[in-house]
Amino acid sequence: MRLSFAMPRVAARRRALGLAGLLAAGACAGTPGPAAPTPADIPALEARRAQSPDDPAANLRLAEAYYSAQRYPDARAALSRTLLHQPDNAEAQIYLGYTYEGLGQFDSARTVYQRLEATKPSGAAHRLLQGRLALVERHQMIYQARQALAHESTLVKTPPPPNTVAVMPFRYTGTDSTYQPLSRGLAALVVTDLSRVHSLRLVERDRLQALIDEMKLSESGRVDPATGARSGHLIGASTVVQGQYDVNQTQVRMNATAVRTQDAQVASTAVGADRLQALFDLEKQVVFQLLDKLGIQVTPAERVAISERPTHNIEAFLLYSRGLVDQDQGNYAAAAQAFQAAAQRDPGFAAAGAAAQSTEQAQSASTATAPDVVTADLGGLPPGPPIDQTLTNTINVTVTSGATVINPAGGTGGGTGSGIPPTRPTGVCPGNSCNPQNTQLIGSLVIVITRP
Repeated sequence: MRLSFAMPRVAARRRALGLAGLLAAGACAGTPGPAAPTPADIPALEARRAQSPDDPAANLRLAEAYYSAQRYPDARAALSRTLLHQPDNAEAQIYLGYTYEGLGQFDSARTVYQRLEATKPSGAAHRLLQGRLALVERHQMIYQARQALAHESTLVKTPPPPNTVAVMPFRYTGTDSTYQPLSRGLAALVVTDLSRVHSLRLVERDRLQALIDEMKLSESGRVDPATGARSGHLIGASTVVQGQYDVNQTQVRMNATAVRTQDAQVASTAVGADRLQALFDLEKQVVFQLLDKLGIQVTPAERVAISERPTHNIEAFLLYSRGLVDQDQGNYAAAAQAFQAAAQRDPGFAAAGAAAQSTEQAQSASTATAPDVVTADLGGLPPGPPIDQTLTNTINVTVTSGATVINPAGGTGGGTGSGIPPTRPTGVCPGNSCNPQNTQLIGSLVIVITRP
């Protein structure tokens, strides 16, 4: 058994590890450091911690062992002890982020990674953090979709925010599977174009896709007004755009409807047909028809913005659409390949280039575990940011040995004296209610119960 609590000099250097060094260690093959604790080490580590309950190093090693055993509440409690005394311990912060993911506390995990990202790390550190943020975002959307379905009876009674629009993936009615991915590519285009109208608020395409996947909607269900209205209630949209398209060797046909969530009535329709090479012109035509029939005034500047083409290369757009399918399925390696190929065919296709970068980061982060990022001894680098700098009005409590801390928002974990985000389930977020800019932490109440 290899335990590192007998090596104070190594522990001290690991405590001082900077974010860039820790993350770079996990992003590439480096010199192995002290072996990460395993569940089998927990009894010895607990005994060590019992001798020095507030020892940051002992608590960190115990937290790592708890994490490896998937005892996430216990890991969070031990990490709170480390961060109470060493709020700038980057290793503890990284484990805290992963622990929050294990707990399903995606808002808190994102907060941790954003604080680490605020140090402006470069290279592998930046890519890995961005990847973890992308993964957290996806997991949070899936969780919210499931929560929305679980609370559907309540959500259907809540009027969605006005002028909020969601766009369903278009239904493909053709027979050539080559053009099937356009279902999501066209939806992404319509979302982008409608977002140019400042009076409208758009639901993210991938957020609605996560809900559709959880609803297990059939192709036909995506053009049913009743289904559109139901989706609007669940996703927090007052209007849902549904549509379908057909492609043959010479022509593409496209139609769309705007359904009111309140009464499942069709508020406007749009239809058009053109050459395949004029696909983007056709999509713009359909968008303008919808806006006109909805009575939405579009300014000259907004009309110009909507008229912009993301690319003029149909092959590049097909590859981009294929990448969206893979990305929605969590296949980041295949998605990155498709996005890269799209960007190569049209270097000016900005959306493809950005998507290629984000999916590459997500793929790298998806294979990097918490132990991976702390295996190299790269002491001497600057420490991470104190994790409690951005939290205010917290109650500074010392977590006593063997205590369980209960947060009022639900869940168990460490005390807020360390400044770590409070444990709370990721909620259902209609509209933009979960945007961090719309929320403010006003305080935390912590109850400490010492076991006999």
